[in-house]
Amino acid sequence: MFELNEDNVRKYFSKKFGSEFLIEEIKKLGEGFHGVVFSIDAVDKKREKKRFILKTFKGEGFGQDYPADRASSVIRSLMDSPLLENHIKILDAGSIQEDSSLMSLGNPKDFFIIMEEVRGMDYWKDLDEIRDKKKLDEKDVERIKILAKYSATIHKQKYDGPHAEQLYRRIVRDFVGHGELTMGVIDSFPDKLDFVNGDDIVKIVKKMVEWWDKIKNKSHRLNVLHGDFYPSNIFFDGEKLLVTDRSRFRYGDAADDVSAFAINLINYSVLAYGDYRNPFKKLFEMFFEEYFKNRKDDKMFEVIPFFFAFRALVCIHPVFYSAEWMKKHGFSQESIDKMDKNKKKIVNFIKNILEEDGFKMDKINKYLGLE
Repeated sequence: MFELNEDNVRKYFSKKFGSEFLIEEIKKLGEGFHGVVFSIDAVDKKREKKRFILKTFKGEGFGQDYPADRASSVIRSLMDSPLLENHIKILDAGSIQEDSSLMSLGNPKDFFIIMEEVRGMDYWKDLDEIRDKKKLDEKDVERIKILAKYSATIHKQKYDGPHAEQLYRRIVRDFVGHGELTMGVIDSFPDKLDFVNGDDIVKIVKKMVEWWDKIKNKSHRLNVLHGDFYPSNIFFDGEKLLVTDRSRFRYGDAADDVSAFAINLINYSVLAYGDYRNPFKKLFEMFFEEYFKNRKDDKMFEVIPFFFAFRALVCIHPVFYSAEWMKKHGFSQESIDKMDKNKKKIVNFIKNILEEDGFKMDKINKYLGLE
């Protein structure tokens, strides 16, 4: 949490307000669940007294675990408060820099990021090639080992912060209710689909809630994550691995990253061939073999059905995985014509895996309803 430095506050006020105000006293008023409040007593040019309030946020639970969460609260306050009748005036908001100085956000309309260009090809290209040649070559084997080793390496970095229990509960809760995760994804489905109906969706969500209650206290599983380890965010420039779009969780369960990647090996096989088979079966098995060789996690399969269920919901999304998407990736017209039929198999996978006590690799075709 930010430790207030009076000199930095005075410098910020001088830059923000010029000589309009002279600070007389800065003091801490108190703190609550979410943050700490300070008063800044000043006088204007007419020697009239003015009190400002500076609020900072704590980073322990209540959805404020990461700096980006706290930034979101600040930005919402800055941009939304003026729209509400009778709301106290927000004069400014800002960021606290590494040297504890204060930097103004100004009067933002929207936000952006700038990043380096990602060179190379995303991993969809590899999956397209594997589908077409129906076998693995040396490059495919080497790259799946690179991906498994990379995942295992970052997952070895455990979270040892003071509020691990709250943070893990937040992760599992968000997987059910967050607007970018289960509820947000299914709320963006059209009302009528040939491969899934409303009753199926409701049953899936109910089972997800049961799984939330089942695994919410496994905070010992917290470790560093990518958070969206998905073929679109994985690039190879030659044999150099590059990743992008780390935009969800800093910490979480390793099963999240692993399922985000591995579900696409199952889905590609089903979309291309109608079932789970080689070469994607071999690729899937090699990924887990290499992963566990580099990081021991004998309890992962006890929790991964929960995470697989969400990732599989993404795979049946009619916008994300559409006929146009299949054409772009070179699927045959026969496969495109069978898309809805094959998505129904992924729905079976979701429903069946949520009924399991744990994931069993040799039962994937059974989960798909094919055995």
